[in-house]
Amino acid sequence: MRAILPVCTVAVLSALLLIPRLSAAADGEAAHIAIIGGTFVNDALLLREGLLGEPFTVNTKLGESPPIYPGSAGGVAFYYVHAHGRPALQAAWVALYDLGVTEVIGGATAGGITPAMQPYDYVVPHDFIDMNVDRPLSFPRKIYRDPDNIPLPRVLPAMDPDLRAILIDETRRRIRASSELDDIDLHEAGVIVQARGGRFETAAEIRMFAQWGGDVVTMNVGTEIAYARMLGMNYACLINISNPAEGVAPWDFAEMPPLYRRINPLSVDIVLAALPRIAALAGRERAGDSLIFHPEMTSKPAD
Repeated sequence: MRAILPVCTVAVLSALLLIPRLSAAADGEAAHIAIIGGTFVNDALLLREGLLGEPFTVNTKLGESPPIYPGSAGGVAFYYVHAHGRPALQAAWVALYDLGVTEVIGGATAGGITPAMQPYDYVVPHDFIDMNVDRPLSFPRKIYRDPDNIPLPRVLPAMDPDLRAILIDETRRRIRASSELDDIDLHEAGVIVQARGGRFETAAEIRMFAQWGGDVVTMNVGTEIAYARMLGMNYACLINISNPAEGVAPWDFAEMPPLYRRINPLSVDIVLAALPRIAALAGRERAGDSLIFHPEMTSKPAD
């Protein structure tokens, strides 16, 4: 287990101190890309030798962040944080915001509601339904760089089209590179239902989600999508089907360990291959640029 470095504060001085430590990963530039870990990678990224540096934490206005790992692949610097199921979820996102992250790749394993989405298949979703009742719905005003200009974002599209296109291309390329992966299909769109978590869903709930138009059910990704947009970050995710959703088809927990051992390293390959193309998006006008700020609500005549 790597030891966590002393806590860094997010101020001008501490930002300057971070840059030299990350320079070996990105030719002197701090990362603007983050990978948010979930069950689609589990510990597979942490087990890759030479990929990640020593973790650090950030003191944010919402408290200390979880460990954040600086990494580099294909000459592209990135941060990795395993956020699913961990405390201080909002502090993790605020830390990435304070570090200047603008591009985020997330993901999870999920239950397949649509019968065509079978275990081991990949889905690059395009929309979501959020049933979250436990996590904070937004960020407090104090965390923003401009507390007088707080986002009230639209989520149409829910995820960044450029990042989605890259994930679709790289997933297709990887799973078609070997005949050993011919059993894995790619679904280029899908609707995530984020359930409240703490348990698997009932068969009745899954039937309801199917009637709503849901394709997959998971417990964290909807919050990721919303938080990224609220913080002005471009986001897309890679979903892997780990099991049929309850009532869709029989399954057993014993089927999951071999799936994780096969899928997690494959997901890491896909995400790392996408990094150079994500880095090349820097400076481009993006769909999310116009979806963040609600216009002023006033009855005063326009100038």
